[in-house]
Amino acid sequence: MDINLKDKLKNLRQQKNVTQEALAKHLGISQQSVCKWERGEGFPDISLLPQIALYFNVSIDDLLDVGQARIKEKIDGYTEEDKLLGKIGDNNARIAVWENALKEFPNNHYVMSKLMSRIICKGLFPIPEDDAKICIELGTRILDESTDARIRESVISEMCYIYNSINDTEKALCYAEMLGSMYNCRESRKAFILDGEDGIKETQSCILKFVYLAALETVNVTNKEGISEEEKIRYVQFGTDLLKMLFSDGNYGGYSGDIAWRYSLIARTYGEMKDEEKTFEALEDCVKFSVLASKTKEGHFTSPIIDRLEYGKDYSKNYKGNSCNIILKYLDWPMFDFIRDTQRFNDIRETLTEYAEKEE
Repeated sequence: MDINLKDKLKNLRQQKNVTQEALAKHLGISQQSVCKWERGEGFPDISLLPQIALYFNVSIDDLLDVGQARIKEKIDGYTEEDKLLGKIGDNNARIAVWENALKEFPNNHYVMSKLMSRIICKGLFPIPEDDAKICIELGTRILDESTDARIRESVISEMCYIYNSINDTEKALCYAEMLGSMYNCRESRKAFILDGEDGIKETQSCILKFVYLAALETVNVTNKEGISEEEKIRYVQFGTDLLKMLFSDGNYGGYSGDIAWRYSLIARTYGEMKDEEKTFEALEDCVKFSVLASKTKEGHFTSPIIDRLEYGKDYSKNYKGNSCNIILKYLDWPMFDFIRDTQRFNDIRETLTEYAEKEE
């Protein structure tokens, strides 16, 4: 752990309006000794550290500038534990990690924001009342106290989601208005500013995110009142085609699981319409991409539009198992009852079972 006494000592002196001479006199040493400490040419005798700390009303850790370093080290440990649990999809354990972190660091805005995010990642909609209350309290405190732009941005977005979940549209829209326009977002500005290989990579990342966002909105619109079953299919299929166009060479990386989920939604809608052939076609496409997702690890995208980007390195999930495990649960949806006893349906289930991760 680095010790940064020279800068810390100088800053403390300036904050307290204390001269090197005054500090030296208080300690009973020469001014030249203090001057050397602040140039990084030596350290005080260990017996002087408590006296210096008391003089400036700080702890010895803060005097040596290791107090914050120790806090960061501890929080980095919680972050690493969270990432490991994210790879196996144990979201309840991730929540427990940040609950413990909050007990240790009750005033840390980063810790508060991570706990808030993990609670929301349960994926329950509407959010249970107790969870919503915890998140609103955390979010309100963060926005009242924090000046960190990244943390505030994330929390504002989550407050939109929470208030929408509990049907407080007015507050949800109020928080939405606090966010920036998609045309002035961080990603697009960085893509505009950077040049060379860095600029190409940032632009590709921006394209990927915007295409995914557009595809996501094609699913969101299907939850609106007044939209027909045919329109739902048309929207979701359009978003699916957008993604498949982006990954033009068939290397979908982690997005194959997302495409599988989209085909499950299409199958669900056709199932509600009792269109047997279309339901099976969508389910079989769903199986195809679920199996592909189960085989995907880490690598580089090879589509010429995003060939500078990697996938899978920081992948995390809020469910156990893989895409095939999730789709197997979807097969229990009641709209598939009318085809449940067919051989074709059994073949679909058997394929998914073969590639699903064994759950303990």
